[in-house]
Amino acid sequence: IAKRRWFGLKDQAIKATRITNLINIGDDAHEILLTEIEVKTPGATTRWLLPLAVLWEDEPSAALPNRLALARVRRGRRLGLLTDAFALPSFARQFATCLAASKEFTYADGVVRFNSTETGRAQLEAIPDADVNWLAAEQSNSSLTVGNAAMLKIYRRISAGEHPEAEMGRYLTEQGFSHAPELLGDVVRVASDGTPYTLAIALGFVRNEGDAWSWILDHLTRALDALAPAEIAKGSEADLLADCEAVAGAIGRRLGEMHAVLARETSAPAFAPKVAAAADTANWAQKAEDRIQSAFEAIVRQQTWERDQDRERAQALMGQRESIVAAVRTLARSGVGSVMTRIHGDFHLGQVLVASGDAYIIDFEGEPAASIAERRVKISPLRDVAGLLRSIDYAAATLIDRKSVGAMPVDYAQRDQLVARGHGSRGH
Repeated sequence: IAKRRWFGLKDQAIKATRITNLINIGDDAHEILLTEIEVKTPGATTRWLLPLAVLWEDEPSAALPNRLALARVRRGRRLGLLTDAFALPSFARQFATCLAASKEFTYADGVVRFNSTETGRAQLEAIPDADVNWLAAEQSNSSLTVGNAAMLKIYRRISAGEHPEAEMGRYLTEQGFSHAPELLGDVVRVASDGTPYTLAIALGFVRNEGDAWSWILDHLTRALDALAPAEIAKGSEADLLADCEAVAGAIGRRLGEMHAVLARETSAPAFAPKVAAAADTANWAQKAEDRIQSAFEAIVRQQTWERDQDRERAQALMGQRESIVAAVRTLARSGVGSVMTRIHGDFHLGQVLVASGDAYIIDFEGEPAASIAERRVKISPLRDVAGLLRSIDYAAATLIDRKSVGAMPVDYAQRDQLVARGHGSRGH
């Protein structure tokens, strides 16, 4: 169970694991090993990055590296813990040093290259002793900040090919798009056959007030609380909704500006726009239809409903099943001749940072369940727009679900009116 949790494979049985690469990127003071572990399950063989280091008992210690320790070690009289190097400040500082110097480390089957951008090099050189702060754990990545200059993300799951986040970050940085974190550098292992495997990236630090999902949900909850008779609100419900509308507008503008950059003519094959053919739109329709059918099957399986209104809406939706599928096919055909570009690919409110009323787009990895090749495919930019609208609807649904937001009790009619006003503002 512990191994399945470690490798993000909770629903799969692990048949075997083995260390495939062990690359020392440390210095005289700290040994840091970039360790790659191959994991075999009944359905696939995957690779995972587990950087290792020793935390010696005579060194300052925090709680995290102790919790992540794998084994006790001894060197002479010195005792320590073998742990995930990512939890140690020395790991972050060594990574920044290696990136700033564009170092290379050879190993049996190739080379690991620390590639810094021209502007990134200077920023990375300036942070050798900066404070390190670890960010909340993600499903298959780990992130930290070094001072107020850089954010380092390592990819726990390693995939072959040009990584879309590094690729998009480099291109948008070169094109002067300033509302995504600047790419400072990336770390790529290149096998002897030339196949690249991106292990980590470094991005410019963006001082922010949190992601847009949390920010907007907090403001909507406070707006709902302001409707409660006993609540003494710090800001009026109207002001809070106006703030949400302003941030939503900023997100839309920045998304539009990003797609204007991605729609430019360029000599870079990976970013040159294409025109959608009938085969492309037919593929869109088929994928959409598959998801719609899965959604309908989930409705059929639903045995109980919390509210009668939900049951009635589900029944009404089921009655429109054929017309919805027909509409999807018609709309897809109308996309023939439209522009296809690279897109974010997994765009929602959680992929945006709110900063002084403005928006910064982050996390260009694409759909986590898709292959690297699938994430780099050119498609309609409206897919990102749809992702944003869906996320806003999720925020409204979360507000309706009182169990998940914990606001003060208010009248259902007032709550629904508030949600409707929010949707009306979105439509404008």
